[in-house]
Amino acid sequence: ADERPLLLIAPHGTAKSELLNRLAAVMKLVHRHYNASLIAFDDLLGYPVPNAARDGLTYLRTPGDLWAAESVFLDEISRCRPETQNKLFSIVHEKRVQGLPLERLRYRWAAMNPPATADLADDEDVYEGSLPLDPALADRFPWVLPLPTLAELGREDRLALIVGGDRLPKVAPAVASLVARARETLAATTRDQGDWVAAYVDALVPSLAEAKLGVSGRRAVHLAKSVHAIHAALAVLNLKADLPGAAFLALRYGLPQRAQGRRI
Repeated sequence: ADERPLLLIAPHGTAKSELLNRLAAVMKLVHRHYNASLIAFDDLLGYPVPNAARDGLTYLRTPGDLWAAESVFLDEISRCRPETQNKLFSIVHEKRVQGLPLERLRYRWAAMNPPATADLADDEDVYEGSLPLDPALADRFPWVLPLPTLAELGREDRLALIVGGDRLPKVAPAVASLVARARETLAATTRDQGDWVAAYVDALVPSLAEAKLGVSGRRAVHLAKSVHAIHAALAVLNLKADLPGAAFLALRYGLPQRAQGRRI
């Protein structure tokens, strides 16, 4: 509902790509899915050629370029070289590429395997090619979400996945209408709610710093916005929709250190 950048972090086989691609399809978005570890900038922009006046460049469009995209999914973002990450930075943060605005772009999504760090437990898979995200890039993702492994699902969900996980549902879920309703609810946030959320995030700052999970001013703004967005979504989904519960979820799924291989 808030259209802010989203990063999924999980081992292989947890349907990160499937989830985001299905989401784009059910919302009828013009969607682009790129493997960030293999991407060339010609894939995003088209081929640069001199313009007619010979005083600049224009781009020859390709069917897979980014110009008309409403959603973009940058898969394997932790496996691309630092110079490529730097080029993707403006897409995620500013909806711009090479300084040019991407007028139609709304959703920016990314996914990665857990980065190889000393924080991993002995029984966890080590993804040698998956590197911690640069702190500045990680800080541009307001939503940093782990997905559950098969063993972490309840038995009922595991059985449903084993039996039908490779099939689309017969009736597509009404995601677009839920998002629209959540956006309307979000727009109706009251001043009292805003004051409570601001005080909550302010109280978090010293505690997070003490736990060596310090947050930037940008992240504090992200966290406040996330509380409001989750609160609106819970209300639309007819779930328990109180601000403290929404605030806990915003904190749980809103810290950038997870993308850097830190345990939260």
